[in-house]
Amino acid sequence: MQPSISPSELSSLAALLNPLRPGLLATQSDTPVGEPAPAPPADAGGLFDEVFFLKLGFSFMVGLAIGFALKIAFKIALVVGGLILLALFALQYTGVVDISWSGVEVRYDSWISWLSARAGAFFDFIGDNLTSTASFLAGLAIGLKL
Repeated sequence: MQPSISPSELSSLAALLNPLRPGLLATQSDTPVGEPAPAPPADAGGLFDEVFFLKLGFSFMVGLAIGFALKIAFKIALVVGGLILLALFALQYTGVVDISWSGVEVRYDSWISWLSARAGAFFDFIGDNLTSTASFLAGLAIGLKL
């Protein structure tokens, strides 16, 4: 004779085994045995449909596009920059070239200060010309996350 487990013990055991999905092991079903489960609503996964994007506004869409483009550009720049640095390290190691790293550091610092000034001017331009800066920044954040 096998020991009997009550439904409450079974559900507490299921919650203990999988705390992130407590309803995973259901003891009773709303669907009778032998019948297929009801289909989910047609719009259950339709968060990102055409109407959703039309309601967000122009500022959000511009931010989304810029964020997505920046994400791709950053990845490409990191790969290319890494390959260039690896090549320079290899050439210096073999003695083909001699690199003055202090000179590279000075040029890098001046380039970064120039770029940060231009980026600040760009975001000021965006903030002045787009009516909804918060929507733009939300789109930018989502574009960088995609």
